[in-house]
Amino acid sequence: MDFVAQVWIFPKFEMIYFFYVFLMLVAAFLYVQVMNYLQNKQGKVVNYWGEFQRYARARKCTQAELNILKSFYDTLTEDERELYLFAENRNKLKNALYRYFLNSTENPTEKEVNLFDKLFRSGVEFKKEILSLNDLIVGEVASLEADERGELTYVMQKTTEDLLLSVKGLSPDLLVPGKKVKLYVFRPSSGGYLIGGVISKSGKNGLIFHYDGTIERKGESHLMLVKKISLTISPWPPEDANKQNVVLDKNKILLSEENIDKQLDLLRRIAKDQKENNQKKFEFKEMPQPFVTMSERLSDRGLIFVLPPSISSEIWKLQDLWEIQFKIPGGGSYSLHGKMMPVKNRSEMYLIRYVAVDEQTTKQLYEEIRKAGGIRESLI
Repeated sequence: MDFVAQVWIFPKFEMIYFFYVFLMLVAAFLYVQVMNYLQNKQGKVVNYWGEFQRYARARKCTQAELNILKSFYDTLTEDERELYLFAENRNKLKNALYRYFLNSTENPTEKEVNLFDKLFRSGVEFKKEILSLNDLIVGEVASLEADERGELTYVMQKTTEDLLLSVKGLSPDLLVPGKKVKLYVFRPSSGGYLIGGVISKSGKNGLIFHYDGTIERKGESHLMLVKKISLTISPWPPEDANKQNVVLDKNKILLSEENIDKQLDLLRRIAKDQKENNQKKFEFKEMPQPFVTMSERLSDRGLIFVLPPSISSEIWKLQDLWEIQFKIPGGGSYSLHGKMMPVKNRSEMYLIRYVAVDEQTTKQLYEEIRKAGGIRESLI
């Protein structure tokens, strides 16, 4: 019986294989680099928006204003997003936002003016009221209003009786000499103002707004009640009641030798910790709890109260949001949510700022505070 001998010949290793291996290594390296770049790029985009939000929230912007800012942010290039974060580029950010608003019709002009004031108003100007044209500044962003609409402009020059306003983006029918108009301006601490006037002259370089001596309040002013009103403050959302009650079924506890050994080992470790004065292991975590107190000041944006002596001064750190229930004398009952924080330089006082309150509720609360004798808000 003949057997055919089979001879295995090891393949010859050609130089071309080194080239193929090199290409594979280069491709793998490039893939890793590209993926790292994309991940870093995505992370930077998220961080840039996070920084924009932190800046806007620190300037008291509302969620609606943050939504407007996000729409603007989405139109920026990545380089612009990074550039506008630096404090020295605030004017560039302001100019870019102004150009965006001129080309956008999505937002009410007064909301755009409010956003400008909150983002770019200096600390000294933040609380200044508008009593005359002297209280306006060159560069002030405003809304020129007539015929039940408003359009964005800004102050180019001023005197005690006249303003030179930008005409860029304004409709021709607002530029007619003799037309009666109002100029809407805003201050974060006191709200909106309507300055009465007339167009005395207009041209391609600007228009002259002549002040008629009238100034009236409009929108976003805030009132507060300096009265003792009962408040019920509770953690929100509330703990699930089912999670707080642990029921042990003694019929299901197995008293096996193994379980007894484990329990003895646990007791030995507890005794050792107690002997070494390691008492922190036996402390229960402090839990937020509901309490009742009285308001010191109550407004349509928040309230101030004194924490009861029985409640820990650190309770505000234990919970992100709180539910506040109260009733306005002669008015309605409210159940709102807010963030709690101590008042600076007033260790016994705490502030709660409402969050996610709908516009209708805010207006209703404002009206009831006004009817109950509210005064201009000053929570801190």
